[in-house]
Amino acid sequence: MRSGTPPRDRLIAGTIDLVRRRGVAGTGITELVTYSNTARRSIYQNFPRGKQQLIEESTRVAGQVMTAIIAGTAPAGGPSARLAAFVRKWRETLIASDFTAGCPIVAAALAGAEVPAAPAIAAESFAEWETLIAELLSDAGVDQATAETLATVTVAAVEGAVVMSIAARSVSPLDRVAAHLDAVLAPHLPS
Repeated sequence: MRSGTPPRDRLIAGTIDLVRRRGVAGTGITELVTYSNTARRSIYQNFPRGKQQLIEESTRVAGQVMTAIIAGTAPAGGPSARLAAFVRKWRETLIASDFTAGCPIVAAALAGAEVPAAPAIAAESFAEWETLIAELLSDAGVDQATAETLATVTVAAVEGAVVMSIAARSVSPLDRVAAHLDAVLAPHLPS
Protein backbone atom coordinates (compact mmCIF):
# COMPACT_ATOMS: atom_id res chain seq x y z
CA MET A 1 0.00 0.00 0.00
CA ARG A 2 1.25 3.47 -0.79
CA SER A 3 2.23 5.40 2.30
CA GLY A 4 0.85 8.66 0.80
CA THR A 5 -2.65 7.21 0.93
CA PRO A 6 -4.57 8.17 4.09
CA PRO A 7 -4.58 5.44 6.78
CA ARG A 8 -8.37 5.06 6.58
CA ASP A 9 -8.19 4.30 2.86
CA ARG A 10 -5.25 1.91 3.33
CA LEU A 11 -7.16 0.08 6.05
CA ILE A 12 -10.24 -0.29 3.84
CA ALA A 13 -8.25 -1.45 0.81
CA GLY A 14 -6.20 -3.86 2.93
CA THR A 15 -9.32 -5.25 4.57
CA ILE A 16 -11.01 -5.83 1.24
CA ASP A 17 -7.98 -7.66 -0.10
CA LEU A 18 -7.46 -9.80 3.00
CA VAL A 19 -11.16 -10.66 3.32
CA ARG A 20 -11.20 -11.70 -0.36
CA ARG A 21 -8.34 -14.08 0.32
CA ARG A 22 -8.99 -15.26 3.88
CA GLY A 23 -12.56 -14.45 4.79
CA VAL A 24 -13.65 -12.32 7.73
CA ALA A 25 -12.71 -14.81 10.44
CA GLY A 26 -9.24 -15.26 8.92
CA THR A 27 -8.53 -11.54 8.91
CA GLY A 28 -7.20 -10.22 12.23
CA ILE A 29 -6.40 -6.72 13.48
CA THR A 30 -2.64 -7.33 13.74
CA GLU A 31 -2.57 -8.66 10.18
CA LEU A 32 -4.64 -5.69 8.93
CA VAL A 33 -2.30 -3.17 10.55
CA THR A 34 0.77 -4.82 9.03
CA TYR A 35 -0.80 -5.37 5.62
CA SER A 36 -2.14 -1.82 5.33
CA ASN A 37 1.06 -0.27 6.72
CA THR A 38 -0.77 1.69 9.42
CA ALA A 39 -0.43 2.20 13.12
CA ARG A 40 -2.77 0.15 15.32
CA ARG A 41 -4.30 3.36 16.70
CA SER A 42 -5.39 4.25 13.13
CA ILE A 43 -7.99 1.51 13.29
CA TYR A 44 -9.65 2.94 16.39
CA GLN A 45 -9.23 6.56 15.26
CA ASN A 46 -11.02 5.79 12.00
CA PHE A 47 -13.23 2.92 13.13
CA PRO A 48 -14.12 3.38 16.83
CA ARG A 49 -15.91 -0.01 16.94
CA GLY A 50 -12.77 -1.73 15.66
CA LYS A 51 -12.79 -4.70 13.32
CA GLN A 52 -16.59 -4.90 13.09
CA GLN A 53 -16.90 -1.34 11.82
CA LEU A 54 -13.91 -1.77 9.51
CA ILE A 55 -15.44 -4.90 7.96
CA GLU A 56 -18.80 -3.13 7.59
CA GLU A 57 -17.27 -0.13 5.83
CA SER A 58 -14.98 -2.28 3.69
CA THR A 59 -17.97 -4.34 2.57
CA ARG A 60 -19.81 -1.17 1.54
CA VAL A 61 -16.80 0.11 -0.39
CA ALA A 62 -16.19 -3.26 -2.09
CA GLY A 63 -19.85 -3.35 -3.12
CA GLN A 64 -19.59 0.15 -4.60
CA VAL A 65 -16.45 -0.79 -6.49
CA MET A 66 -18.14 -3.85 -7.98
CA THR A 67 -21.21 -1.78 -8.87
CA ALA A 68 -18.95 0.65 -10.74
CA ILE A 69 -17.30 -2.26 -12.56
CA ILE A 70 -20.67 -3.65 -13.65
CA ALA A 71 -21.88 -0.19 -14.67
CA GLY A 72 -18.68 0.58 -16.56
CA THR A 73 -18.25 -2.58 -18.61
CA ALA A 74 -18.58 -2.16 -22.38
CA PRO A 75 -21.44 0.39 -22.19
CA ALA A 76 -22.09 0.39 -25.92
CA GLY A 77 -22.29 -3.36 -26.23
CA GLY A 78 -25.72 -4.14 -24.80
CA PRO A 79 -26.47 -6.41 -21.85
CA SER A 80 -24.80 -9.57 -23.17
CA ALA A 81 -21.55 -7.76 -23.98
CA ARG A 82 -21.57 -5.93 -20.65
CA LEU A 83 -22.14 -9.12 -18.65
CA ALA A 84 -19.47 -10.91 -20.67
CA ALA A 85 -17.04 -8.08 -19.85
CA PHE A 86 -17.96 -8.38 -16.16
CA VAL A 87 -17.30 -12.13 -16.22
CA ARG A 88 -13.98 -11.50 -18.02
CA LYS A 89 -12.95 -9.18 -15.18
CA TRP A 90 -13.69 -11.95 -12.67
CA ARG A 91 -11.77 -14.41 -14.83
CA GLU A 92 -8.75 -12.09 -14.89
CA THR A 93 -8.96 -11.57 -11.11
CA LEU A 94 -9.06 -15.29 -10.42
CA ILE A 95 -6.11 -16.04 -12.65
CA ALA A 96 -4.05 -13.04 -11.44
CA SER A 97 -4.58 -14.07 -7.80
CA ASP A 98 -3.80 -17.72 -8.51
CA PHE A 99 -7.36 -18.53 -7.40
CA THR A 100 -6.93 -17.02 -3.94
CA ALA A 101 -9.05 -13.86 -4.28
CA GLY A 102 -12.79 -14.27 -4.25
CA CYS A 103 -15.62 -11.84 -3.67
CA PRO A 104 -15.41 -9.85 -0.42
CA ILE A 105 -19.19 -9.47 -0.49
CA VAL A 106 -19.66 -13.25 -0.35
CA ALA A 107 -17.19 -13.39 2.54
CA ALA A 108 -19.15 -10.66 4.35
CA ALA A 109 -22.43 -12.48 3.72
CA LEU A 110 -21.00 -15.47 5.60
CA ALA A 111 -19.60 -13.42 8.50
CA GLY A 112 -22.75 -13.03 10.59
CA ALA A 113 -21.32 -14.69 13.68
CA GLU A 114 -18.32 -12.36 13.78
CA VAL A 115 -19.78 -9.19 12.25
CA PRO A 116 -23.58 -9.32 12.65
CA ALA A 117 -24.25 -6.36 10.32
CA ALA A 118 -22.11 -7.74 7.47
CA PRO A 119 -24.74 -10.03 5.89
CA ALA A 120 -27.24 -7.17 5.61
CA ILE A 121 -24.60 -4.94 4.03
CA ALA A 122 -23.73 -7.74 1.62
CA ALA A 123 -27.42 -8.13 0.78
CA GLU A 124 -27.56 -4.42 -0.09
CA SER A 125 -24.67 -4.87 -2.52
CA PHE A 126 -26.21 -7.92 -4.15
CA ALA A 127 -29.53 -6.05 -4.49
CA GLU A 128 -27.75 -3.08 -6.06
CA TRP A 129 -26.09 -5.36 -8.61
CA GLU A 130 -29.41 -7.03 -9.36
CA THR A 131 -31.07 -3.64 -9.84
CA LEU A 132 -28.31 -2.47 -12.16
CA ILE A 133 -28.43 -5.62 -14.29
CA ALA A 134 -32.24 -5.55 -14.36
CA GLU A 135 -32.07 -1.95 -15.60
CA LEU A 136 -29.61 -2.96 -18.34
CA LEU A 137 -31.97 -5.71 -19.45
CA SER A 138 -35.06 -3.55 -19.16
CA ASP A 139 -33.41 -0.78 -21.19
CA ALA A 140 -32.69 -3.40 -23.86
CA GLY A 141 -36.39 -4.28 -24.09
CA VAL A 142 -36.81 -7.11 -21.58
CA ASP A 143 -40.03 -6.80 -19.55
CA GLN A 144 -39.41 -5.69 -15.95
CA ALA A 145 -40.40 -8.91 -14.15
CA THR A 146 -38.25 -11.05 -16.44
CA ALA A 147 -35.37 -8.56 -16.19
CA GLU A 148 -35.47 -8.79 -12.39
CA THR A 149 -35.48 -12.59 -12.45
CA LEU A 150 -32.65 -12.75 -14.98
CA ALA A 151 -30.64 -10.28 -12.89
CA THR A 152 -30.98 -12.51 -9.81
CA VAL A 153 -29.99 -15.58 -11.82
CA THR A 154 -26.99 -13.70 -13.23
CA VAL A 155 -25.67 -12.49 -9.88
CA ALA A 156 -26.21 -15.87 -8.23
CA ALA A 157 -24.63 -17.75 -11.12
CA VAL A 158 -21.54 -15.55 -11.41
CA GLU A 159 -20.94 -15.38 -7.65
CA GLY A 160 -21.39 -19.14 -7.34
CA ALA A 161 -19.10 -19.76 -10.30
CA VAL A 162 -16.40 -17.61 -8.69
CA VAL A 163 -16.57 -19.73 -5.53
CA MET A 164 -16.52 -22.94 -7.56
CA SER A 165 -13.57 -21.66 -9.63
CA ILE A 166 -11.57 -20.96 -6.48
CA ALA A 167 -12.34 -24.43 -5.14
CA ALA A 168 -11.42 -26.09 -8.45
CA ARG A 169 -8.49 -23.74 -9.09
CA SER A 170 -9.82 -23.42 -12.60
CA VAL A 171 -11.88 -20.88 -14.53
CA SER A 172 -13.91 -23.69 -16.11
CA PRO A 173 -16.95 -23.18 -13.83
CA LEU A 174 -16.97 -19.46 -14.59
CA ASP A 175 -16.53 -20.07 -18.32
CA ARG A 176 -19.43 -22.56 -18.36
CA VAL A 177 -21.69 -20.17 -16.47
CA ALA A 178 -20.76 -17.32 -18.81
CA ALA A 179 -21.61 -19.39 -21.89
CA HIS A 180 -24.90 -20.51 -20.43
CA LEU A 181 -25.89 -17.03 -19.21
CA ASP A 182 -25.55 -15.82 -22.76
CA ALA A 183 -27.88 -18.61 -23.90
CA VAL A 184 -30.36 -17.77 -21.11
CA LEU A 185 -30.40 -14.05 -21.94
CA ALA A 186 -30.55 -14.32 -25.76
CA PRO A 187 -34.23 -15.35 -26.09
CA HIS A 188 -35.30 -12.38 -23.96
CA LEU A 189 -33.36 -9.74 -25.89
CA PRO A 190 -34.74 -8.17 -29.03
CA SER A 191 -32.97 -9.36 -32.17
